[in-house]
Amino acid sequence: MNKQTIITALLALVSLTCLAQTANDYWIAADKALAAGNTDSTFYYLNLFREHFGRQYAAAYTTFLTDEDYRILHNDARWTAFMDSMRIYKHEAEDKLEIVYPRKTVMEDSNVPTVNRYDIQLDIDVEKKTLAVSATAQIDFKGRECIDFTLWKHSVVNHIRYKKKDLAYTFDSTEKSTNHYIQQGAPLRLFAPNSKGNCKVTLEYTCNLDSLDSWMSSMEKDWIQLGYYMAWFPINSDSRDFTANVSVSINENYMVSGSGIVERHGKKWEMSQPWGGFDLQIVASPNLKSKKMTDEGRTFEVIYTDFADADADSALVACNKALQFYTRLFKTNPSNNYMKFLVVPGRGGGISRKNFIAYTARRFNENFKTAIGHEMGHFWWNKAPTFSWEDWLNEGFAEFSMLWYIKCHFSRHIFDCYLEACRENARHACPIYEVDRDAPEAYDALYNKGALLLYDLSQKVGEEKFFGFMQGVAEREITSTEKLLKYAENTLGRDEKEWIENRLKL
Repeated sequence: MNKQTIITALLALVSLTCLAQTANDYWIAADKALAAGNTDSTFYYLNLFREHFGRQYAAAYTTFLTDEDYRILHNDARWTAFMDSMRIYKHEAEDKLEIVYPRKTVMEDSNVPTVNRYDIQLDIDVEKKTLAVSATAQIDFKGRECIDFTLWKHSVVNHIRYKKKDLAYTFDSTEKSTNHYIQQGAPLRLFAPNSKGNCKVTLEYTCNLDSLDSWMSSMEKDWIQLGYYMAWFPINSDSRDFTANVSVSINENYMVSGSGIVERHGKKWEMSQPWGGFDLQIVASPNLKSKKMTDEGRTFEVIYTDFADADADSALVACNKALQFYTRLFKTNPSNNYMKFLVVPGRGGGISRKNFIAYTARRFNENFKTAIGHEMGHFWWNKAPTFSWEDWLNEGFAEFSMLWYIKCHFSRHIFDCYLEACRENARHACPIYEVDRDAPEAYDALYNKGALLLYDLSQKVGEEKFFGFMQGVAEREITSTEKLLKYAENTLGRDEKEWIENRLKL
């Protein structure tokens, strides 16, 4: 280190010692030094992080692997030494632990009641943080006595009616949600009318959202986001293919968008969702912006608030390129003539729905493009059940799609970093087969192990044969592992079918 570097590092260290020194303190200091172009100080703080917290936060190894900001250090011998130490710490910690394998056999019921359509009047009061909802649901009870929903737990149900007559129901906001995706929900059971067949049921209720703390959800003045994860509409877990129309009233000066086609009519906003789905995303902000582009008859739209306009332009181009890439790769077209990308401010994460992607970002960068790779992959891989281990057919296939997108659009070194991160995340993961989808251990199994299974299969059988197989899976919209294995045996051979089956159980 030169004299100035030493002085800078010492001053920063004095500053750190005045506060509680945490792993995050060192990490932030390293980030700031890197942003300032001070490589020596960056390594100084990274080594302090490693020395004091390396074993405790050894899992950060994979985060460092794929962090594009640190990539300028990859050719430095000090980076190699730092990462070698972190990998050793990670393996030492993992090798001391037994692999937890929570299993859950799920029996699918093909004759459960479902909702075919929603027609909803939604009144949003931003100041009071409340919703007033009148939802008409077209329900097919299929001869059953009742249908189960999840609804926002701080709801007051005013009426549930069928043909202007009150319908029996139970709703206890103190009961725990039965849907593990919706932590702030409560079970609503609605009893069928005498017909027990197709009928229109109207539910009128209000929601108090001042304690909203759900993923991909917000009720703040600058950003409102309502959707599946906070159950602002009554969610039936077996209803995955309903259509909908939502009429939204909201305070003046707010712009509204969502997961469907949104138009303004006077003081109201109308969202039509004519394609089948399982979610109704509504977003609103006084600062909501939109940019569109059309290519070969397909319209792309980016919705955002504090995202830079130039980044929105880049996002449109990236979405178009990714869609074209997957269409060529899987030889099928998801028939999306209107695709919307929502840039979410706030906490991280991403979701993919029919024609709609939402992702948390502040700028257009490598992380943004790889997120597009995963979420857009779901336009092809979204047919399997999401409440069981069969979800690997959605998440593992989408994660593999992202890996291949990176392989074809970034340098070999960047791809190697992501592939190694995937292998490291899967290294101590439990088997995919019959893993309990509700358990935390399911993530690395379904996402990372699933993606690696497909990648290794592509290397085993060759790319031409492999992508012929993938194209057939996409075309047939395969929804279960049993069907996948049968198709693999027919197209790849018995040995490959058994290889896939064994990998699922390892």
